[in-house]
Amino acid sequence: MNEEKRDDQRTTLAADSLPSASGAWWRLPLLLVVVLIAIIAARTSHTRTRGPSSPAKLQPPPVGDAAGKTVSLTIHFGDGKERKFDNVAWRPGMTVDDLLAAASRMTDGIYYTVVGDHEQMLLTSINSDANERAAGRHWTYSVNDVPADRSLGIYELQPGDRVLWTFGKQQ
Repeated sequence: MNEEKRDDQRTTLAADSLPSASGAWWRLPLLLVVVLIAIIAARTSHTRTRGPSSPAKLQPPPVGDAAGKTVSLTIHFGDGKERKFDNVAWRPGMTVDDLLAAASRMTDGIYYTVVGDHEQMLLTSINSDANERAAGRHWTYSVNDVPADRSLGIYELQPGDRVLWTFGKQQ
């Protein structure tokens, strides 16, 4: 008799711990969908492609200034192609990202894509050349032949600086 009572108690406890047919079985899938949407929204909101929107709206940035303060940009695409943007007007507080933006506004400018902001900004593509998986090619940059040690969103340029972007395998 005692054993029958124990079996009844175990059955009751097990039944109480199971979700009921009208219970909240749908909450976990719903929560997962909400989290997935939030992750996608966060990633896409920080991805920006920059480049000329239409030829009619192109306005080249000023070339040099009265004091002749300029910076330059060279892009090695890794397949023998190279683009140069010399004598781009420098301004106080100008970053490498600002220089790329200036190059994107020039006639026959570039398109580039970044993710993140400020110290977390990462260049992911220039024109059709995008970073590849871990063992592949990636965009890296140097300023005055010194490999960059910070994000393009915060690296401030000085007059006369030469920025070189290279698409290749990391060394």
